[in-house]
Amino acid sequence: MKLNKKSTARLYALTCVACVAWLVQSLMEANADGSLTNWATIVFSLCLLVVIGWTGYSAISGWNAKDDDDDEDGGDGSDGR
Repeated sequence: MKLNKKSTARLYALTCVACVAWLVQSLMEANADGSLTNWATIVFSLCLLVVIGWTGYSAISGWNAKDDDDDEDGGDGSDGR
């Protein structure tokens, strides 16, 4: 199964939203139990921020890219006859 650029961008966006929710939930739990300034929490949060940045960038660039897979006529300018 080959995904086109738009569906790949949707998957990146979904991953980005899920990681944002995971980061918020993790920081709220760490704040509640007093481990917000532990090295493990800081490193984990930084890793999630990198993933959020990468997947967000990939989602936006995928949505803005021209998708050649959606052309019904093959993209050569002919009408398919």
